[in-house]
Amino acid sequence: MSGDREAVAKGRMARAWRAAARDLQVRFESPYAMEYKGTVYWCSGWLPDFGGPLGAIIAGLETAEEIFDVADALGYFASGLNPLYYECYDRESFIETLNDWGWFGDPANAPTWFVGFIGRHGGP
Repeated sequence: MSGDREAVAKGRMARAWRAAARDLQVRFESPYAMEYKGTVYWCSGWLPDFGGPLGAIIAGLETAEEIFDVADALGYFASGLNPLYYECYDRESFIETLNDWGWFGDPANAPTWFVGFIGRHGGP
């Protein structure tokens, strides 16, 4: 196992994105486990409707360093989020990021605040 589930779950990045998910009314699973080559990698969370067809992985400081390689190998979108800006929830910043990542869920279920592209990256 890589990355401690409890430490990842309690991390500031996971807490900020859980707050964002509640406020923005988007699906978010935290913590989130990915298995690769027999090892379970815990990350701060998973946004199934953003970033790519398999969703976006959120990685905090408590997440294993290899998480980006694992996410890439498994087909997830992962972006290196600066803890300075993403360990505390700021509605406008998080909306801007999600709009940039694009919506990959059912277009009919896109949040009312979403103004990015459907099915691809790029903001308004």
